[in-house]
Amino acid sequence: MTPARPYHHGNLRQAVLERATAVVRERGASELSLRELAAAVGVTHAAPRRYFPDRQQLLDALAVEGFALLGARLREAVDASPDPSTRVRSIAGAYLEFAISEANLAELMFAHTHGAGGDAVGEGAAAAFAPLVRVFQGDLPPGSTPQRVALIFLATLQGLAGLVNCGVVAVDEVGGLIDEAVARFPQGRGEP
Repeated sequence: MTPARPYHHGNLRQAVLERATAVVRERGASELSLRELAAAVGVTHAAPRRYFPDRQQLLDALAVEGFALLGARLREAVDASPDPSTRVRSIAGAYLEFAISEANLAELMFAHTHGAGGDAVGEGAAAAFAPLVRVFQGDLPPGSTPQRVALIFLATLQGLAGLVNCGVVAVDEVGGLIDEAVARFPQGRGEP
């Protein structure tokens, strides 16, 4: 029997999250094991349970981190665009680039089962998508709200990402599809 290794890691929570993110990116969330992560960061199999008592809490934390990363990319896209129509196109491109390049992480983020970390995941998602709502502020068709337009726009983008990720749509078609999708939505005056 191998003697237990003492805990000597600097920031174990962050180390486990970073390794778990790498596993999700490479192999998907279904391949995530707390025991494997503990071995990879060089601690006993019980050490990560201090921060992640079970696998679902680790998945929740990864979803929150994923939404923070996505939100940062969406804010950058909005901030980098000078006018509303460019902003809508830019945010669509940023979303699709994330959802396609981070397909396994995005799948985990949207497959959340509302466990103990459900509130944190929901708050993370709401914060990530706030730039979408801001982009659609302004002149909208009667009966529309920025929240509703943003939700429909997000659903359109999520659908496109899913079609690309499963191989129905080729990646080189994404630019043209973004242009067509953007043309179907009101541009508003969206504040950056």
